[in-house]
Amino acid sequence: MNASPPKTWGKITGTVMGVNCDGTSAPIAGATVQVDTWAAHYTLKTDKNGVYALWLDHRNNPLQVIAAKDGWQPQTRQVKIKAGQVTTADWKLAIATPCH
Repeated sequence: MNASPPKTWGKITGTVMGVNCDGTSAPIAGATVQVDTWAAHYTLKTDKNGVYALWLDHRNNPLQVIAAKDGWQPQTRQVKIKAGQVTTADWKLAIATPCH
């Protein structure tokens, strides 16, 4: 079965990556992505590839989005989705321990 979202809905998706002191990066599995709107709050977890996704009504704009995982510096930003479109919000979290 294939279901289509309502016409007023848009999708926010992205990948949460961790950046190590040497500049290498890798997906962060199990990172928390918190999506807050004026109407509701959604707590997502990234999959083994660091990917998250959520469909919601564009009338929830603007979205306040936070990406976090223990051992990494959390980030936050405002994102706007558009009806019928996919909005990508990728993240690069720096390692929390000081680099020497």
